Amino acid sequence: MGRAIARRLLDKGRRVALTYGSGAAVVEQLQAHANRGPGELLAIRSDFRSLDSRDLVDEIESHNAKVSAFIHSAALVDHTGFTTLSTERFSEVLSVNVVAAYGLVRELVSRGSLEHVVLLSSIASSVADLGSVAYTTSKGAIDALTRALAVELSPAIRVNAVAPGIVRSHRTADDPLFSGPAARIPDTALVEPDEVASLVDFLLSDPLPSLHGQVLTIDGGVSLRRLG
Repeated sequence: MGRAIARRLLDKGRRVALTYGSGAAVVEQLQAHANRGPGELLAIRSDFRSLDSRDLVDEIESHNAKVSAFIHSAALVDHTGFTTLSTERFSEVLSVNVVAAYGLVRELVSRGSLEHVVLLSSIASSVADLGSVAYTTSKGAIDALTRALAVELSPAIRVNAVAPGIVRSHRTADDPLFSGPAARIPDTALVEPDEVASLVDFLLSDPLPSLHGQVLTIDGGVSLRRLG
């Protein structure tokens, strides 16, 4: 989803500062895409497990850039069951999925240029499954963080979240946790990454002044179905 969002914004001519921990090949593809279009890409390697928000924003601003919109799509997906999930791993998942988002929003607010925050949640925040305790908890926290930040930062900064369902990707095909449910729903109910990117782009375009503090579900109706 992060790649699709970056491509969408680059195609709109935006300057995109992309952080990544791995996936250098994807970054190279995005850089090549940016070189052919109207947008500009700044790729920065960063470890969200131990993030220094101030240093990261300083590096972005050193390229003569001010951040007006923050999108948090970084996430660790852990399928370890509760009885074997260590406290350290649980904390690591929340550090990447939630704490890093909070720290970056806090730092960006202090810089005075932020206008939009879009956090990536998931239907997992309200539809739990075995082996998803850390991920489900983190996405539930993202929903709550969205509402709390919306109250704290209103009206100057618009805060919303996007909660995708089962997104079509290599993970959907290869991961049993996703491939099982995906096999039991119509193909049209799988969410395309570009659909998520379009919804994020919509939220950044100031479409409706009252659209604030909301978690928008985009899941092809999966959360409405009984899949068992």
